[in-house]
Amino acid sequence: MADADRAPDPRRARNAREFIAELQTLKDWSRLTYRELAARADALGEVLPRSTVANMLGRATLPREELVAVFVRACGVGPAELTVWLAVRKDLATRATEPDGALDPATATPSEEGEPGPSSSSAEAAEADPPAEPGPRRSRLPMLGAALGLTVVVAAAAVLAWRTHDDGDDRSDASGSVAASSGSPAPEPEPGKYRIRAVHSSLCLSERPAVDKKSIAWVYQAPCAEVFPAFSLERLDDGLWRIATLHPSEGPGCSGIMGQSKAEGAWLGDDYCESRGAAEEFRLEAVDRPAEGFRLRPAHTDLCLGLPDGTTRRWAHVVQLPCRSGAPGQVFRFDPVDSGAKGRTE
Repeated sequence: MADADRAPDPRRARNAREFIAELQTLKDWSRLTYRELAARADALGEVLPRSTVANMLGRATLPREELVAVFVRACGVGPAELTVWLAVRKDLATRATEPDGALDPATATPSEEGEPGPSSSSAEAAEADPPAEPGPRRSRLPMLGAALGLTVVVAAAAVLAWRTHDDGDDRSDASGSVAASSGSPAPEPEPGKYRIRAVHSSLCLSERPAVDKKSIAWVYQAPCAEVFPAFSLERLDDGLWRIATLHPSEGPGCSGIMGQSKAEGAWLGDDYCESRGAAEEFRLEAVDRPAEGFRLRPAHTDLCLGLPDGTTRRWAHVVQLPCRSGAPGQVFRFDPVDSGAKGRTE
């Protein structure tokens, strides 16, 4: 496989058709067949049917964000580059909802599945191509910040979308920070080992134990009894905190926003400490609504970690979102590991 620095750059895409073309170019660059891509995704703990890839590459509308993420990862692209792919996809989807974006029907985003794709014979023909031997997976290396020129557009769209789910009680100040409720704030936790629990779902922050130990270590919400690896809080200077991990084979690590992305919706992942600067440093903000607990705010954006739309689905990605005073999915508690807590229900 070619060096990762020479992977296709999706920022050249101006509409959905060109974005699909870049995805096809990425597949060609990976030199992987549909069957090999499905196997790669399975090793990452994801599902990527061959027919789904064939349909995605044969249509002229934007695929779902989750599908793009799995496909790009299976092709062997690193976390920083993945952030760029997802930001470009969000930008194109945003433009499709604006008045000027309606001029090109190819920029429209499909409703989910069921879009027409290539015939089964074309997928079989693509599968018949002799596969090349894939190169080694990229290891968990320090991540460089992705230069995302689309951040402003993505941020504006995400804020508008998030407000549609808000309960209308916005207590943000002029700088965008959300004021805590008037009740007595909860005391900060002491440094130590914890299960970090999302209050709305009673699920805990966790990686997905992967078959390939060198795969991207995203952070999800999962049953607290299945948390992997061990998580802990470390106090830093200036009132900041680090969410540290201890992987049984990779050693010490830190959770942070991959690629130092400033885009709303960017995923939380685990990597070596001090590889992402302020993107792996957090403020703990005590709140008492919609429940007592803490918001976790990445220092490089001052957004909030959360679960999109307050989902309670197991193994949903933890992402950074605009802080909203009544939003579900943005409040966390810390259950000390030595207390035997396994995620109390509300």
